[in-house]
Amino acid sequence: HFCLPITITDIMGKQKRNKSKRGSKQNSNKTALSASSATSSANEEKGASTIVSKIRHGDPRVRHAALVALSSTLFHSSSLSAAALQKERQQKQSHVRLSAKANKPVVDASDETLLRALSERILDVDIPCATAATGCLSNYVSFYCIGDAEESSPEAEVASEVMVPILFQRIQRSLDKITSLGSQIESSIAKKVGETANAASAAGAAGSSAIDKMFAFNTEQWILVSLSLNTLAGLIENFPSAVERVSAASLSTLCAVLPLVEKSIQLTKNGMEESNGDCILDASSNASRAIHSLLDDNIAIITSLQPTPLTHIVTELTNTITNAKMPHMTRLHASGALVSLRKVLVLDEELKSARGREYDAVVAAVQTCTDGTVIDLLSNLFESGDKNHDPKQLVLRMIELSNKCQSMKQDEMMESQIMSEVNARKEPARMIARRQKELKESKKTKAENEDMKEAMMVEDKDGVKKAEETESQLDDVKDELDGVVKSWRELIGSYKLALELVANLCSGREDQDDDIEDVMYPDDDEHMWDSDDEAKLVSAANVAGACSMEMTCSPSERVTFSSMSSKHLLARIIFFFRSWVEFVSMLKDDVPALVAEDVDELLSTCALCLGNMVACDLSSLNEPSLKKVIMVGGQEKPVTDGLDMFWWELIAAISSDVSDGPKAHVTSVMLALLRHQPKARTIVNSAVLDLLLALITQQYNAEGGANNVQMKCNAISMIGLLCSEPHPSEVNARVCSALLERLRSPLSSTSDDNDADSEKARQSLVIMHEILDVLMDMYGGDDSHDEVFGQQDVLGHFQRCLPGFKRRVKKTVANSTREELDTWNETALNCSRFIKYKKG
Repeated sequence: HFCLPITITDIMGKQKRNKSKRGSKQNSNKTALSASSATSSANEEKGASTIVSKIRHGDPRVRHAALVALSSTLFHSSSLSAAALQKERQQKQSHVRLSAKANKPVVDASDETLLRALSERILDVDIPCATAATGCLSNYVSFYCIGDAEESSPEAEVASEVMVPILFQRIQRSLDKITSLGSQIESSIAKKVGETANAASAAGAAGSSAIDKMFAFNTEQWILVSLSLNTLAGLIENFPSAVERVSAASLSTLCAVLPLVEKSIQLTKNGMEESNGDCILDASSNASRAIHSLLDDNIAIITSLQPTPLTHIVTELTNTITNAKMPHMTRLHASGALVSLRKVLVLDEELKSARGREYDAVVAAVQTCTDGTVIDLLSNLFESGDKNHDPKQLVLRMIELSNKCQSMKQDEMMESQIMSEVNARKEPARMIARRQKELKESKKTKAENEDMKEAMMVEDKDGVKKAEETESQLDDVKDELDGVVKSWRELIGSYKLALELVANLCSGREDQDDDIEDVMYPDDDEHMWDSDDEAKLVSAANVAGACSMEMTCSPSERVTFSSMSSKHLLARIIFFFRSWVEFVSMLKDDVPALVAEDVDELLSTCALCLGNMVACDLSSLNEPSLKKVIMVGGQEKPVTDGLDMFWWELIAAISSDVSDGPKAHVTSVMLALLRHQPKARTIVNSAVLDLLLALITQQYNAEGGANNVQMKCNAISMIGLLCSEPHPSEVNARVCSALLERLRSPLSSTSDDNDADSEKARQSLVIMHEILDVLMDMYGGDDSHDEVFGQQDVLGHFQRCLPGFKRRVKKTVANSTREELDTWNETALNCSRFIKYKKG
């Protein structure tokens, strides 16, 4: 019943939960509402009290039965996912709270008393009870706790004040028991091996039985440890207050899991109990994940570590990363923990200057491991992939099993319907006999009818047996399908985590001050464009510009970037990126929604990673290319250096037959390359310019939706960057014509001024904003193709477009973010200034 999460993400999205607000109702409804609420509250309290009393019962059998029932109902993964979705909808739409209240279950999974009772059972002396309780809470944090709960909420208090300390106690107790059992098992195995043949034949059966029991106890403890670590990692990722409850000593407890895992795996092999190793490996992944989540951006706990325990932690992490027997996720999370240490110990100059020389050795060890071991691991992963799983074969098998499962369900429904009809007739033989009697058949015929009756009874029994066999076969197919989906999710999760690590290594230090004064408009329904705000907007833009763009690299970072280049990490990730861009189209099948969503997330993460890498000015961009030729649109394109190869790999990817989703991610990487590597702008030829203009002018694809809009915006921004370089008037005229065509009809071939769809209006604003910014950059200078500006009537387009732009902003207030509204307001003001400037 316990479903551990498969896809692990370290950069957790944070969201505040809106407080419930009751709207005022008519007096005639108040009494009924109050009575209904009171009844519901009483039922909920009674239901929770009954369950809690069983969980706290003195008989372990009663406790275990109650906990198992909870794990298959209220705390089952599907129930918690549905409850989390309902909670999210309530947060977004306050007007449905009343109706949601009516559908609220008798007992809620977030009930404070119930969570406290489950937390108590984590330390239950009965291991099955402790496992069931921990499994319920593991599902709770994995499937219900989406984003942060309010720090003042009861569930946040239980998570930080109750669950975290208890989980650490459970982990420490189980580790002690595992260590003790390990010694006993080693002793028993050695004793068995040293026995003489006669003694072995006499006592062999008893000895094997004792060893088997110890292995069973050991497996129970590891399952409990794995669930406890998964629960703890979820609490750390979802509740900031839970992080505050973890001390440096607790961190050492987590690190103690890793060497014990390797020892236990070896022990299971010596005892021929390798089938028990999965739970141990799961525990290693959950342990390294908990360490990674705990150290991520946690300056307080990192700076509290003294040199000796810090050295021990770095040593254990390094040993885990280099251990090829460990799962990919274990090694990657250990690498993430080391990168988090590096960010504070190596890159934070203020802390380095305030720290004593006794830390020099461990700081050097962190940097050495990052530049060598971690980058080796990442480079090998992107070069060789996961040798145990081929993504294409996994998806094809997933489709095959899904279709088979669906077919078997339909057959089962048909058989069930037929059986229901047969049972509804009750005695079909008698009905046949009645018909035969009406035809005045002989006694012989009646005897035959009796035989038919017996035959039909046998047939009914055979039908029931066949239905049971079919159900068993269906369960087997479902289990295999679940296994394939799990393998797929683990594969995608490991790739995403590896890409996030590379992106973090290339992100540099965050020296910018984000606390820029908000000078935009107040929160009201009217957004006016007043020239008095111009000075504030210009000032804000200057402050933002002064804070940004160039990333200054420290000597440590330059060493890291040099290591990346020497391992060809950039080239391997761009090859990896292109293969996944074409992955879905290569299957040529109806791809499951799960696969399409995971691939889109993977491409998004990869695009972010590549964008960070090209901003670092890696030396591999100027070194000889790993490839000499790249196939672009069926033709060979010679390449020389790394920058050349990188660009034409992107062009080859976007030229292939793929949907708008992958193209949106490819264009975002192209934009990052042109922005951070000005030399790349000289590679662009007329064919690529035609391609970019075609992306801008092609009709809006409603099926592509946001991806289509993002692709167009990226292409528009690239055109703006290219036009910032010297170019002939003919090129300028072509570009200007394409931009104005799209400005006149941002999403379709007709004007969208009367478009009632607010989301479509918002997407129109996104495109118009990009076009207006690019046009102002193109023609805002003193020598900026004035003849084209006049011939194309750019000024007239601005004057006609601006009122419609403002109206769209007002229309989309409800479904746009504050940042978007502020950006569009600034664009409108800049357009007004631009019109005044051009008019003279």
